[in-house]
Amino acid sequence: MCESKVYILENGQEKILMDNVIHIEPQDGKLFMYDLLGEQMIVDAAIKEVKLLEHKIILEREKAK
Repeated sequence: MCESKVYILENGQEKILMDNVIHIEPQDGKLFMYDLLGEQMIVDAAIKEVKLLEHKIILEREKAK
């Protein structure tokens, strides 16, 4: 299977956001994520790291300027 789990870094900890993600599309500074069942989540974050062998995507929120 090619699905991944998406996590967000909060206070140095990884918190799961979405499971079975099959598609992520960046658009206007946000990430649009879709799972196997077609559910959608929109997150205001950036991709920090992708671990393909672990099927894990780690996001982090943009720091305020």
